[in-house]
Amino acid sequence: MAFVTANAGVKVNIKSQPDAFWTHIQLSTNWFRVAVPDLYTSIVLPDPSNSAVRTVTYGQSSQNIKSSTESITENSQAKLTYTITAGDILQKYKVNTFQATILYPNDKWVEWNWTYNYLPEDQKNVIDLDADIAEIAVKTLAKLDNYLKKQ
Repeated sequence: MAFVTANAGVKVNIKSQPDAFWTHIQLSTNWFRVAVPDLYTSIVLPDPSNSAVRTVTYGQSSQNIKSSTESITENSQAKLTYTITAGDILQKYKVNTFQATILYPNDKWVEWNWTYNYLPEDQKNVIDLDADIAEIAVKTLAKLDNYLKKQ
């Protein structure tokens, strides 16, 4: 079986201060639920001694993706990268691997990019995946920005 690799992503212009915005991205386990409660019901650490692995439960604003387990592989001043290890993204959309990266704001633009592998016969599923992930990414970044502007 030969997997196909696909890449996609979104860019959102933020109005809040980039360093504050980035701090909230780095601490997203705590802040996404507060800033975007309609999209994130809970983000928990199954093993509190391992802050790199978290389980995300999505709220009513996420119609098709309800849960995922993420492993954060990099959380630096430049980027936050995570890999999906379980949940709807892998199962529902029939992707073999899924990795995403959020980049520190560049000239007030924040990028959230993702890469995944799938079998050619599952191409229809991944078109839906790109649309669903793009919606989650844009809502998350925009609503976090709005939350920070109000603080």
